[in-house]
Amino acid sequence: MSINEEFLNPNDYPEEQRKLVEDFNSRLKDCTGVVTALGKEYHTIWLVDCDDLKMKLYRTTGVNTVSGLVDLALRQGTYDKFIEAYVDTYVVDRTEAIQKDIRPKVILERIKDGDLYTIDYMRMNDEGSISWHQMAFALAGEPGECSKFILAFRDVDKVIKKHMSDKLYLREQLDIVNALSRDYYNVFKINLDTGKVMILKLDGYVTKGMDQPSDKVYDYDTLSRQYVKDRVYYEDIPDMLEALSFETIKKKMLETDEYVSSYRVQDNGEIHYCQFTYIPVNPANKASGILAGFKNVDDVVEGAKERETLITLAETDIMTGILNRGSGEKKVKTAFASGKFGLFCVADIDSFKKINDTYGHFVGDKVIRGVADILREESRDRDIVFRLGGDEYGIFAQGIQDVATGSKLTDRIFKRIRDFKVAELGEDNFSVSMGAVIVPQHSELSFEDVYKMADVCVYKSKATKGNAITYHEGGADK
Repeated sequence: MSINEEFLNPNDYPEEQRKLVEDFNSRLKDCTGVVTALGKEYHTIWLVDCDDLKMKLYRTTGVNTVSGLVDLALRQGTYDKFIEAYVDTYVVDRTEAIQKDIRPKVILERIKDGDLYTIDYMRMNDEGSISWHQMAFALAGEPGECSKFILAFRDVDKVIKKHMSDKLYLREQLDIVNALSRDYYNVFKINLDTGKVMILKLDGYVTKGMDQPSDKVYDYDTLSRQYVKDRVYYEDIPDMLEALSFETIKKKMLETDEYVSSYRVQDNGEIHYCQFTYIPVNPANKASGILAGFKNVDDVVEGAKERETLITLAETDIMTGILNRGSGEKKVKTAFASGKFGLFCVADIDSFKKINDTYGHFVGDKVIRGVADILREESRDRDIVFRLGGDEYGIFAQGIQDVATGSKLTDRIFKRIRDFKVAELGEDNFSVSMGAVIVPQHSELSFEDVYKMADVCVYKSKATKGNAITYHEGGADK
């Protein structure tokens, strides 16, 4: 029976009851309007009673619907029993997390103000095929006035497939989008040739002019600049304009398969901490585009009693525990501005892409964390050690003004790297190439100048097999 057949005829009731009947019909019409709107995109829609959680099938088109879905709901009878069985039966990823996200209390809290709440996941149909899918929840009427909520399902493979030109890697691409979607509220796909952006997931703050996921495309630089202007804490705006520019992103994707950093945002006078991640859709073919994920990381330090804990989070690289690029660069620039100079080094893991391709990203991550630990442990407390991005690190050792003293530090680092073993690599141990610059007292060179000098020296070191360091000739006084 469709919902339209449930309207009551006021004339069939005594006059003193007709106002109640009309009010009932009015509420039912509101519910119908919401369901009809969802019906344009969702193939199967249920109405769920907020109190007893009983379910009533409003519509199903049969298109993209697993045949067991409706039977399962009819057998279980109530939302809580059905949704738990549905996730166990058809969802092939994040089942434990999703089970928490679809509990009745969670759903009703998320939609109580009239918001649409969606959950994306990988679903296996009755024939064993896997597709990208979505369930949606909404109040069936106005907030505070309705007694039912809506549960709707749709297949979103069509949207993603249309924008994934390399069909051979479709499953890999979906896995990457899915991996980002586990933690990141907003996920975008960026064309590195055109600088155009498509929205894949939108579940958090967005900048002006952005709509929900669709076929619409946006200009990347326009959106990123607007986002920084609207959202980023004023002290971080210059760094973030540079860090998020299209030219920076293209450069990073040529150098590495992952670009991650933390930053601060301002919302209603409060400071919050966020993280962005850029990764290629297909590392073997970066022409397929890249994915960008943005998330709030305040919850990482939920319950922290001291404000310093939050500051540390904003400065820390999530994977390695050392400083991230933004905070590391800022500290070195502050040292230069304060008249504190010394040894600046750039360290780069040799043939890191080969490690990832041969042994997998899990082993590559072990190497990245291992090198970070060595650099931190062998440096002094006052030294600045940070991750520049990917497999590249920066070290600033204040006060070191000659190669002999600098070599004591780098020799210790190289010895630790030679002794560091990763079980999965077996006999294939890794090495690191370094470039170094002695920045003399009263130097007027900027951080950018010194970094470029050290970076050139890194590539000279790579001509030598094994751990090697090259110093900029004549120091940094040229």
